Amino acid sequence: MSTTSSNCEHLHDVQDLTPHDVIERLTAAKEHCRLSGARFTPLRQQIYQLVLESDQPVGAYDLITQLQQMRLFEMDDSDTLKASGLSKQSAEKPSTKKRAPKNVAPPTVYRSLEFLLSEGLIHQLTSINAYVPCCHPRAQHTAAFLICDQCQRVQECSSLPVQEMMSFAEQDVGFTVERSVIELSGRCQVCQ
Repeated sequence: MSTTSSNCEHLHDVQDLTPHDVIERLTAAKEHCRLSGARFTPLRQQIYQLVLESDQPVGAYDLITQLQQMRLFEMDDSDTLKASGLSKQSAEKPSTKKRAPKNVAPPTVYRSLEFLLSEGLIHQLTSINAYVPCCHPRAQHTAAFLICDQCQRVQECSSLPVQEMMSFAEQDVGFTVERSVIELSGRCQVCQ
């Protein structure tokens, strides 16, 4: 892990994104992946969007549940269209059998999360086994996370003192940092 980074001298609420912010982040991620030659598949896009839209850290199995519900909803919508005669295929081949949506396999979700982590789009909070969007996507940086035990609010801090700690480990001690997660749990400013 390199210590070159973007530093930001204030806290960011990681789940404080408007619908416009979500669209901008998705568009930027697609462009970044296109330029780097990485595959930003529809499933990766869906998972990233769910992480961006979540109002609290989201776990992998929560994502699986949400994806499964989305697939069920899509199936219901297509059945409604067929019943109303808006689908050409329903006129040609009436279907009496309702097909079940394809299940969401946990390994595919975990692979997508690993991709999003490797591209710097999200962070994993190991203490609560959940994921949050990165406040500075794709900018290589070390961040500390302040996690409220009461309301689940997460704030990201990538300030100079956090970076100095990484520099100390690498330059003064000679420790090669491959991965770092700095998490502080407690009560946020609102819940105190």
